[in-house]
Amino acid sequence: MLDKKALRKFTADNPAPAIPPGHGLLHAPQVDYIVRTAVKIIARRRMLVLYVYDCKRAASGDSRPVWTMFQAGEDYITLARREDGSTRWREASFERLGKDYSFTRKCVFYSTQDEERVCGFFRDHDHSGMAALTYAQQAILDKRSTERQLRRERRTIDRMRPLRALPRGLEGWVRREIMPAYFRCGHTSVRRPVTGICTSCGKEATLPSAAHNSETMCPHCKRKLTVKSAGKMGRHYDRDTVQVIERISGNEVVARVVKVYYDYDRDHLLPTERIYENARVFIRLGPDGKAAVEPYYYSYNRGTLTHWMPGDRPIFYPYNDNFEAVTCGHVYCRNLPKTLAGTPWEYCPVTAFYEHFHEPMQLWPFLRAYLEHPRLEHLVKTGFFSLAADLAYRCGYADTLDESQHRTHRILQVEAEDVPFLRGLDPDMGTLEVFQGYAGLKDRQRLLRWQLDNQVTRDVDQILEHMTAHKLMKYMDGQYAGLRADGGRGRYHNMQSTVSEYRDYLGMIAQLGYDMDNSFVLYPKDLQKAHDRVQGRLKAKADAQMRRDFKTAMGAISGRLDFEADGMKFLLPTTPEELAAEGNALHHCVGSYANRVARKECIILFLRRCENLAKPFYTVEVRGRKIIQVHGKGNCDPTPEVNAFMSKWERQVLQAPAAA
Repeated sequence: MLDKKALRKFTADNPAPAIPPGHGLLHAPQVDYIVRTAVKIIARRRMLVLYVYDCKRAASGDSRPVWTMFQAGEDYITLARREDGSTRWREASFERLGKDYSFTRKCVFYSTQDEERVCGFFRDHDHSGMAALTYAQQAILDKRSTERQLRRERRTIDRMRPLRALPRGLEGWVRREIMPAYFRCGHTSVRRPVTGICTSCGKEATLPSAAHNSETMCPHCKRKLTVKSAGKMGRHYDRDTVQVIERISGNEVVARVVKVYYDYDRDHLLPTERIYENARVFIRLGPDGKAAVEPYYYSYNRGTLTHWMPGDRPIFYPYNDNFEAVTCGHVYCRNLPKTLAGTPWEYCPVTAFYEHFHEPMQLWPFLRAYLEHPRLEHLVKTGFFSLAADLAYRCGYADTLDESQHRTHRILQVEAEDVPFLRGLDPDMGTLEVFQGYAGLKDRQRLLRWQLDNQVTRDVDQILEHMTAHKLMKYMDGQYAGLRADGGRGRYHNMQSTVSEYRDYLGMIAQLGYDMDNSFVLYPKDLQKAHDRVQGRLKAKADAQMRRDFKTAMGAISGRLDFEADGMKFLLPTTPEELAAEGNALHHCVGSYANRVARKECIILFLRRCENLAKPFYTVEVRGRKIIQVHGKGNCDPTPEVNAFMSKWERQVLQAPAAA
């Protein structure tokens, strides 16, 4: 580490050598910076001092260097001067002092002696002064990088030091319970006995007959096997991931991710096994009561002292399957009671959770969730495994459970009599939220079961505002059965589409003011026909209202925007049909503007030639006091004469104080 205080004192006491204003290098177009050098003893250290001058500043009379670099044997630092005269320290190498990659090519030494001084300082006479300086500083950077890497690796080695060897029974457990089991034989036959080996227990057995890819059972270990003929199968692989939990301290455990490869070939009935550890995730209970997660991965081409690297394994594309990066796996549960004893996870139900699903799982989110959600253990022990899975692996359900309670029905926020039903259903959080919305509803259990059986996920709440759950299910079942009698060619492809259409029907009859207590209205005999009939009436009502609003809007501006000049004049449409006719004649979309005109969002005007007022010419849209668009046939732009007319109208009528 260089003494910055001593270097500043040296700079203040020893002014930099000046460059004469008339020096030829100052006016060379290919030179931006001039470098002068000196070798000095500063703070009892021999140093190379490089003074870097900006040619433009030096030519204008400013002889102070913009950078003063101090180079010692194993370190360097630069004192940079700003335009206002203040200084700051920089740790960049010489080639990175400038703002571009060609900085060193724009620098020249003031004299041959300056360059030789650099080569002599580094004892490098095989390269130029710039190259010798660059190589020396790059060597310093490489050494620093290596030292940092070694420090990181030593910390990683210390982190891994408490770990012991993997459990002794892991390989046998993987072979017997995790990996696919085969009856491997040299040949198969359905007419004579076949001798082969069970890959699960490794014992030889003879079967009365065996066909390739058929199912059988090992007479020794009683495990189901798939018959594989080595001659027909050739070479194939099986692979999987398992996880082992190991205790580090009273507040910390590690989930060790182990990869398993089984390689089968024609020459051997038993596979070649390859089991190796490729990731470790440390989970620690922090002082704040939350879990701190620290992952490591095994790198196959990095590392000097160790191949273990902190962080998650880098992958090229996160949405592609990458077996090496997968940390989900089967859980080795045989050592858990002893391993977790005396830790915050002593009563963590990871064994019960894994054995219920018996599928690969990611351990560290479950262990973290156990610390953050006090009712996770209760959910697993009472049989609500899907709720526990959502609590551990999903987010956004903070209000679904009341984790301050201790009784199951209060945690789930349901009635006590609903708990056995929900336990048999094993709902997820989304299903539980739906059921919570049925609180106090009669037949709520049957309704939820009906929804799950028919895959109905929405629109039920709106319908229940008008009828009971029993009547809803009865009516929907009847309608769906009748409307599906055509073999599925109608628009009701599933029960959900039927429920959604019924919801729409009820909403429309409510808008029309129908009697919602009349059973003939609520339960039409043919839902599809009733829906279409009511939809037509609602549209007719809306069209009638729109016509009235359109007429009112046009009447409010009648006569206020009239204008005639240069053989052209404006006409106002009086009905929506006139807008449609205008759009059809000129082949543009003004016909769709009827609702906007009725809502007074805009004004539509017809521009006509006085000689033929019945023939559409141009259509104009106005909003407030601004012309939005003027289009003719096929959305063509206005001609110069139309533009002149529009300018006059805008100036004399539209912008006039009396205009709309």
